[in-house]
Amino acid sequence: MPPALRRAQILQRIQRDGGVSVADLARAHAVSAVTVHRDLEELAHRGLVERVHGGARSLGPAPGVPAIPTAWVQRADQSREAKAAIAAHAVRYVEAGATIFLDASSTALAVARRLVEDPPNEITLVTNSPAIAFEVQAEALHVIVCPGELDQHMRMLAGRWTVEFLAELNFAVAFVSAAGVTLDQGLTTARRPLADVVNAARASAERSVGLIDASKFGQASLLSIARAQELDAIVTDSGLSSAAARQYRAAGVRLEIAYPEESP
Repeated sequence: MPPALRRAQILQRIQRDGGVSVADLARAHAVSAVTVHRDLEELAHRGLVERVHGGARSLGPAPGVPAIPTAWVQRADQSREAKAAIAAHAVRYVEAGATIFLDASSTALAVARRLVEDPPNEITLVTNSPAIAFEVQAEALHVIVCPGELDQHMRMLAGRWTVEFLAELNFAVAFVSAAGVTLDQGLTTARRPLADVVNAARASAERSVGLIDASKFGQASLLSIARAQELDAIVTDSGLSSAAARQYRAAGVRLEIAYPEESP
């Protein structure tokens, strides 16, 4: 296992459990205690964990101190019903035995939750989202977490390691998102690492499906990711106006509307 991937998995376990010992990590990853010490030192040096005697612990908020909402948490709290409907529609693209990619968006998390509720057989789910990795607990779903540098604010793994890792894989479908979408600028984001991950996943996928709620239509951010027409489909919610839907379809975008009754 590449060191970057092992460190990402170690970080996920520490964040999930609150702390872990060197001995436990050495057994879990079949490596020496010296190797685990190096991994923990690297994570601590990057400010991701706190080293303690015999192991490491997470950098959670102190007792009684509320956590500061990150951008990801704020996004997850927005348009919950719309995202649930989009997820219920999007899972139609997932077939038994497939390998799929889910990005680190809150709508992709809704897709992961839907898959856990009714998992197709033998699905391999690849993601750059620690939150999705924690959420997925179903025997029928095999989860692979991308290596990379952790963006704490966006709750995603990104960077050169992530892009190179994705380039080596093959997906039946990649589910991706964006901060906004217009016909002129296409899918957009304010973060270059996010754009690079999305494009790497798309390049490795037979089909790419956009998960974009209605509030993001007509919004353009700093960087263009891809033209809307380059995706095999964009799934949005019923909050999008009929006029806007006609405009995008007339421009060659395969737009699919998810309605609330599709969600559980």
